[in-house]
Amino acid sequence: MRNILISAISFVNPTKSGSEIYATFAKRLINDVLTKTPYDVMVTTNNSDNFLDVISTNNERITIRHELLENHKTHVGAFNQLLKFYAIQNIDKKYDWVLYMDCDAGLISEIDIQKLEEQIDRWESIGYDMLALRTNATYIESETQYHDGILNNKNYLFDAKFRFYGIKPEWRGACFPSEHVLFMKNNEKMEVMCREFETLCTQFETQDPIHPITFDMEAFEIGVSAFLAGYNVGEMGWGTSQELLKVGFNHNNWEKVKI
Repeated sequence: MRNILISAISFVNPTKSGSEIYATFAKRLINDVLTKTPYDVMVTTNNSDNFLDVISTNNERITIRHELLENHKTHVGAFNQLLKFYAIQNIDKKYDWVLYMDCDAGLISEIDIQKLEEQIDRWESIGYDMLALRTNATYIESETQYHDGILNNKNYLFDAKFRFYGIKPEWRGACFPSEHVLFMKNNEKMEVMCREFETLCTQFETQDPIHPITFDMEAFEIGVSAFLAGYNVGEMGWGTSQELLKVGFNHNNWEKVKI
């Protein structure tokens, strides 16, 4: 059986009232992992005090990783969504794969380990080392839409990203997968992706926090950094995400709270 880590972030923006709710989300996800999978779970946070009840259990399957954010900011919205790179940073080599999930998602039922292992065998046999959703959204298509929008006064999904980063021909092989769930092999590419993702995060943070050019749709940065790292990204498929990984993708934010 492969050793899988389920990883999420739970950062609190001290200037945004109510953003502590993300700790509540993360603790629900931790419980999901413990009760519905045999896997370990890690939550990276800038406020470990919110997890003292979890830490006190001394459960070896749980890691609460405290990050001071000395070099990054939580500004814009509930938190800086590009801080997701922390979820794949410095991952212990004992883990074969990492399942990234937004902390307000959840697991709808127990994972069938045998079926998941068989599916991972199939993915690995055709060379996929990263699986995601919505991989048909691509840099090339989005760049074309951006130019069309300028000419015809239209707005497209990733326009703000192109306004901020400019046109980068060297990124044209990237896809822009859903940023809510990612299944990634823990190999040397993950370290490269993390560095590239953090570089984009650092650039992102140069914006005016009150009037940013771009602040969401981090699928752009995820896709670009994965491409630059050399990941071979395969389409997970909505059915697989729900039937095998049991991710409640369309049940994001089960508490029905948006900050």
